[in-house]
Amino acid sequence: APGAIDTTRDLKNYPGWPPSQEQLDRWPVPRLGRSEDIAGTCLFLASEAASYITGQTIHFNGGMLMV
Repeated sequence: APGAIDTTRDLKNYPGWPPSQEQLDRWPVPRLGRSEDIAGTCLFLASEAASYITGQTIHFNGGMLMV
């Protein structure tokens, strides 16, 4: 469940995007996410190492929903 990821899609589709640095500074991880932040977990979930994982939601949002 990606949160605020720095992509062209997010820049085009969300009003007031990107958030100001003042807004970002309130997040536990004070920056927008990058696709690289998600890639490692996606590779893990697609691998045999994750073959017994079911029904999970992994939030990639740098804690932005905590504030």
